[in-house]
Amino acid sequence: MNPIARILRKRWILYLLLCSPVAYVFIPILQNDTEYFADPAKYLLEYVGLASTWLFVVVLSITPLRRLFPKAAIVKSLAYHRRQIGVSVFIYALLHFLIYYVYTGSWAEFVKDWDKLFILSGILGFVLLLALAVTSNNVSVRKIGAKNWKRIHRSAYLIMFLLIYHQAAQEKTGFRETIQVFSPLIILQACRLGLYAKKRYAAQASAVEGDRPSS
Repeated sequence: MNPIARILRKRWILYLLLCSPVAYVFIPILQNDTEYFADPAKYLLEYVGLASTWLFVVVLSITPLRRLFPKAAIVKSLAYHRRQIGVSVFIYALLHFLIYYVYTGSWAEFVKDWDKLFILSGILGFVLLLALAVTSNNVSVRKIGAKNWKRIHRSAYLIMFLLIYHQAAQEKTGFRETIQVFSPLIILQACRLGLYAKKRYAAQASAVEGDRPSS
């Protein structure tokens, strides 16, 4: 096995990587960053939300990577930890949600912001992430059935569009940075669809060739 893939297989390495965004929070404090000290809550709100988004891009990229590079050891190692990475997306989203609630100052102000579409898209994305996190276990698969479980977890693609809008509509992030974050995932998904279309076309062409009468 590839040495990097072997390292990624280790669970403690995975947890260390998943916790690394938390350690990065302390860097602006050590650097005496004026932007951080001007409004720490806002800085943490934006940073934790972006960390959740990046991890979401990683976990949603695993399936197209497996389709495009089925023998790649590193991709297999990432797929081995897909459930844990997915739960970490929710944990950072939960932190983002809680920091935002504290930042608004009260429940009334928190709910009042829901009339803003980018806030509402974030709330809906969080609710769907909660559903995915709650069902990300073998017990849920057995109770609701594999087919229903897959239907629920396909809502990850709806979450993707909600997050794209949530990020792009914010003044701080904007469209350009959002495209930078999501472009690897969009490209991989496009390649995956192209590969699927190619295989389907080849299968149909083979079926048509088989139906032709022999001369």
